[in-house]
Amino acid sequence: MKLLKSACVILLLFFSACTAPLYVAVPVDYTAKLNFRPDSTIIILINQFDINQAKITNKKKLDVIKAGAVAAIKFAGLEFSSLPHVKVINLVDSVAFTVNTDSVKLTASKYHANYLLALKSFTADIGLSDIANYTTYYNTNTAVNFVLYESNGIYHRNLNGTAVDAQSEQPYFGLLPTLLIHPTVKGNKQSIKTSAEHATENALQDYFPYTITHNRPLYNDAIFLPAIKEIQTGNFDKADSLLAPFLQDKNPQIASKAAYNLAVVYESEGDIDAAIDLAQQSSDKYNNEFATAILAELKEE
Repeated sequence: MKLLKSACVILLLFFSACTAPLYVAVPVDYTAKLNFRPDSTIIILINQFDINQAKITNKKKLDVIKAGAVAAIKFAGLEFSSLPHVKVINLVDSVAFTVNTDSVKLTASKYHANYLLALKSFTADIGLSDIANYTTYYNTNTAVNFVLYESNGIYHRNLNGTAVDAQSEQPYFGLLPTLLIHPTVKGNKQSIKTSAEHATENALQDYFPYTITHNRPLYNDAIFLPAIKEIQTGNFDKADSLLAPFLQDKNPQIASKAAYNLAVVYESEGDIDAAIDLAQQSSDKYNNEFATAILAELKEE
């Protein structure tokens, strides 16, 4: 009878250990890394990208590159003007698209501006992305370089951004036809303009808050199911109270799993320091991949 009972316990532990983890989405909000003045801020937009230096001989392609550069500048203005207390003045002539050679300091003084954002370069192309299942895939690739000057014209920050956007797909007829017949920049103005906006968003990202959603696995042993239910419904205080007693469990695996699940709870609440502490406890009590993975990511948050 004792032997049968021991066998049942072993089987129970085996199936518990083999239970597939349950995943929960954990959004983590980040504040902007860089900020402008807390009061009113004026930013001037200018063009310092000499498109003639790109040495593009095809007029249609040149027009598309110019359209992409103009789109990048306009989008930068829209992005910055969405920030509190920020006013944007766009001095770029989208038709002539001339290079502004005026003094940064004098321009800022003329408009009583605090900053001046200059587009320095813009590049775009459409390249082969992949060949799979008799289909060729193409991407639109863009890159922007802005420089954000302070009003004195001396201090500045380089803002570089890139974007890779799915462009199109075509049937695969062999390597040679793929190299000879493919989408071109001159025939895809809208694709270039859209990708230019994405590259600009990438360049300015440090000035905006953002959210990253982690898909965290949870240990879903039967004893943790009530707490998991509370996690799924966002009742983190209740989940905390249900998991905390298991931290003192004599079984190190149970204590380790509880500590890890609790680390996910604290991360969901935005308490990163507490999440790191519990993840470390989980790893110390019983080495496990979940704790190792979350610790590496939490230390970057």
